Amino acid sequence: MPTFFYCYFLGYNRPLKFKELKMEKYNKLRIEWDCRRGMLELDKIIMPFYLKHFDELTDDKKDIFIRLLASTDLQLFSWFFNRGQSSDSEIQSMVEYIQNVQKITTN
Repeated sequence: MPTFFYCYFLGYNRPLKFKELKMEKYNKLRIEWDCRRGMLELDKIIMPFYLKHFDELTDDKKDIFIRLLASTDLQLFSWFFNRGQSSDSEIQSMVEYIQNVQKITTN
C-alpha cells in the first residue's frame, strides 16, 4: 500500500507518493518552488519557462538555470527588463535565452 504526502503548501492539490519527493539532482518540486518570485513580472517569465522548457535543457543549462534562480529579485528584474548585464557570462546567456524563448522585448 503506497504512502502519500499532501503538498498543498507547495501548490499541489494531489497526493504525491514519497518516492516522488526523493532527492534527485534536479528535484522538480524544489526547483518549481524556487521559480516562485516576489515580483509578478518575474513570475510571468520564469515559471512558464520552467514548466515548458526546463526538461528540454541539457544538464549544463539546467545547472545554469538553477544558479540563475539563486539571484535576487532585483538582479533578475534588472537583467530581464532594464538591460542589466550579469557579471557571470553563463547566467547572462541564460537570461538572453529565456528572453528569446519567452519573446521578451526591452525598449
